[in-house]
Amino acid sequence: MSADVTVIVATHDRADWLAISLRSIQTSAAFARLRGIETRILVVDDASPGDATRDVAQAVGADYLRNPVHDGRNDPSAARVLGLEAIDSRYFAFFDDDDVMLPRWVPLHVEAMEGGVDVCSSAYVRTDADLVPTRTTVPLVATMGDLLVGRISINTHSMLRTDLAREVSWDPELAAVMELPVWFEFMLRDCRFDRLAEPTYLHRRHDKNISDRMSQDPRDAELRRMIIDRYRERVLERDGVIPEPTPKPAPAATRTPPRRPLVRRIAGRVRRWLSARV
Repeated sequence: MSADVTVIVATHDRADWLAISLRSIQTSAAFARLRGIETRILVVDDASPGDATRDVAQAVGADYLRNPVHDGRNDPSAARVLGLEAIDSRYFAFFDDDDVMLPRWVPLHVEAMEGGVDVCSSAYVRTDADLVPTRTTVPLVATMGDLLVGRISINTHSMLRTDLAREVSWDPELAAVMELPVWFEFMLRDCRFDRLAEPTYLHRRHDKNISDRMSQDPRDAELRRMIIDRYRERVLERDGVIPEPTPKPAPAATRTPPRRPLVRRIAGRVRRWLSARV
């Protein structure tokens, strides 16, 4: 039976963390199967030394694809593109080898896609290296105006239509900013972006996060600026105007905690009164 969705996990020499991530994807896939959704898990091994990565993938029944030569960069882009070329499912998503998928990830994303969405992101829970939650992030729904000011609310773990993804170029030489021109091209095609307000995965933060390159490497920052400038010119040429970004939501007002029911307040007073009498 062909899969409805493929989850592509690019990895390099992190078998221990990969095992946890794959087990979580396997759980979400099993939950989705109860709703008639078939999920393929594809591990793309970016030339890891030894056989540990392959053994972990086979232990959970994931498909395994190996990139024979590592390009020396601490970046999964080349492996992700290799995985994208090897799928035939209607939808796909990239997933990091150190993150944890929650059980509702697959069915909720597929439900959104079946409703006519072309790219679906979701809220997530940020954790430390030991998976202790630190905060929940609910991104805005992506717009062209937001992308043009550098506000990227489309996360790496978004689900996409495979046919749509094959209409655009994925350039692994762009490394950490490879997906940015893809989002712009989708926007120019008037594709529908959406996001789930429910957190669907745990985003683990640690001292080896690959995604930190965007904020730390000046070359990536310069590439990002050049891409944004190029698409700003294209949008201005096409529409004659640059769209405004989404207004940032105002901070939530502090609410007074609700008062306890009258019976509980009276019971508390009685207990305090009896304690004072003893």
